[in-house]
Amino acid sequence: MPKRNRKKQHFSRYLTINNEELEINASSEFGVYVEIMEKIVEQLDACYRIHKRVCVILFILQHRETSQNNDDISRFMNVIKQWIKRRYKTKKIGSVWVREWEKAKAKSHHYHCALFLDGDVVNKSFVILQAIKSKWFKHGNVPVNKLDNPHYNIRKENYKEERDAVLWRLSYYAKTRGKGYRNSQAKDYQTSRLK
Repeated sequence: MPKRNRKKQHFSRYLTINNEELEINASSEFGVYVEIMEKIVEQLDACYRIHKRVCVILFILQHRETSQNNDDISRFMNVIKQWIKRRYKTKKIGSVWVREWEKAKAKSHHYHCALFLDGDVVNKSFVILQAIKSKWFKHGNVPVNKLDNPHYNIRKENYKEERDAVLWRLSYYAKTRGKGYRNSQAKDYQTSRLK
């Protein structure tokens, strides 16, 4: 499978999006894709405008073997969002996933994922991460990797610091390394479409 990418790359610790300078996890050696970062910022900010408090939950989904498309992650994200909507009686859910495959380290691709949820109804990650793990494993995939600090709560009183921390962490999702190993119809990433 050839590596395919035409997105603009950025190799600096600071990136300006919407006239705001953001500190990101990039360097002259390891870059990020600007388009992915712009979409992450757009969806996180849209979720905050809608809810005023946002719980961000991070997780990684690993495959037993690689696939040629992203049908599995699209179906899975729909399933988990519907489950969250029913359980927490919430409607507007933001999300991002990125497809990566570092061929030297793994035999199959994986997905870095994040959910942006109404912080008034969700402020912890444990129950949702348990549901994610159960539902992903049920579809024949490997268990979900446990991340350190898998959730953040962005509120008015901590908005700048917490949002900065979230965007720093999510800038790893936009990294150039590991992207592009897919067929021509598959994408490297997908976000929700909150307005």
